[in-house]
Amino acid sequence: MRNTWILAAVVVAGALAAPVYADDACVGGVCAIPGAERATMSAVDAYLATAQGDADLVGGAGQAGYDGGFWIRGGSFLLKINLTLQTRWEGFDWDDTGSEAAPGGDLSGFSLPRATLKFSGDATCAIRYYAELEFGHSGSLDDNSENDGNTSWLGYWNEFAGIENDSAFGVLREGWIEWQACPEAAFRMGLVKTATTRQLMTPPEMQQFVDISMSSALVGSTMPGYTDRNRDYGFMLHGAFGCDDQVQYLVAVTNGDGPVRRNALDGETSDCFAYSARLNWDIRGHLGYEEGALRSHECEWAASVGAWAHYYTDHQQENPLVKAGDRLAWGIDAAAAWGGLSFTGAFSGGSWESSQIGQDMDWTAWFVQVGYLFPGTAWEIAARYGSHQIEYPTDSDLGDTTWGQDDWAVAVTYYIDGHSDKVTLDATFITPNDDGGYIGDVYVGSSAVADSDAVLIRLQWQLAL
Repeated sequence: MRNTWILAAVVVAGALAAPVYADDACVGGVCAIPGAERATMSAVDAYLATAQGDADLVGGAGQAGYDGGFWIRGGSFLLKINLTLQTRWEGFDWDDTGSEAAPGGDLSGFSLPRATLKFSGDATCAIRYYAELEFGHSGSLDDNSENDGNTSWLGYWNEFAGIENDSAFGVLREGWIEWQACPEAAFRMGLVKTATTRQLMTPPEMQQFVDISMSSALVGSTMPGYTDRNRDYGFMLHGAFGCDDQVQYLVAVTNGDGPVRRNALDGETSDCFAYSARLNWDIRGHLGYEEGALRSHECEWAASVGAWAHYYTDHQQENPLVKAGDRLAWGIDAAAAWGGLSFTGAFSGGSWESSQIGQDMDWTAWFVQVGYLFPGTAWEIAARYGSHQIEYPTDSDLGDTTWGQDDWAVAVTYYIDGHSDKVTLDATFITPNDDGGYIGDVYVGSSAVADSDAVLIRLQWQLAL
């Protein structure tokens, strides 16, 4: 394990020794990304964008090319293809030997956590579509969840939350058909993203860190879908209105059971729906639902605030009725940017109540994240601090127990060609309380930290076409 840390140090030293270019010209095949050009270098579309975008730019019938993605157009039909590759070296180290993953010990290795293929475009009569396939190396939570004296809680948590470990290749992560009547109203149906905290709604290709904060991972684990990206089958109504579309909203009605179930064929599911909604106000600029860094410009500032909620009455089975609990999750968040400086923060909370299986609980999670893109260079630094707690009542099987942890992280990113081609190094330092902490499946495959301090280091190279 010590050799892997030495390897990481050598790689980091080499990255930091690379030259910094003061303009946006390519020198030796390396392109810098000044702050003023940040928005135009985005490799993927903004989440829930209401404009037609590239559909109006790609030309007439029978044409093909590349414009933020490979496209083919014939008449009124458009097909756009995007590919994301994220290759990593990552290492997870516990301070206490007894808390290491058993029998593996400290964990480290190379991986390709995301190999994402996206198809999107336009059909006739104001119809749009989207499909996202994941072939990446997601790993296995269950295989790594065994710790000394605490061998099953993570698998139990995921079973209670309705999260199934799915490491199969070629998983459909998202897919829908949408009709847009006007910018104020669009109807989407299929496997859709549900309303949740701002960081979970930021495309993974566009994040300042290698992945979401552990506080955001806790939010994701309390809702149906994948821990880092909440998705569920159902429909969504969304749009934007007001002066310059400053106010955005979305309302979703979904199965509540996540993307791995087909309810009509699953005798264990119920007919209860999950309901979620989000409202966002761009005070200035157009940050939308995303992190503050994505729309920053030199000599300009932008700010956005939002609120969301998700509710689901979860029935484990109907005959006889076994209730898994009333699940409520909610949160408020904000983002801001000025020049190369960016800010993202969120506070979330929730509860599981009236459960006939498992445990009732209350939870809270928050984080603050700041970043700075050095003007005229391709370098960005970021720092993040987060904390979360999961409280169980005295009369529960777990007794008067509080799981919780504090974690802080730092990141350095070098933009070879904007978000299309970038290298990010981040490190997260974790301090759990005496009862232990919780780590969600943030494409790490890491296990619970129990009551041991731990450090997670990730070096990622991303290519997004």
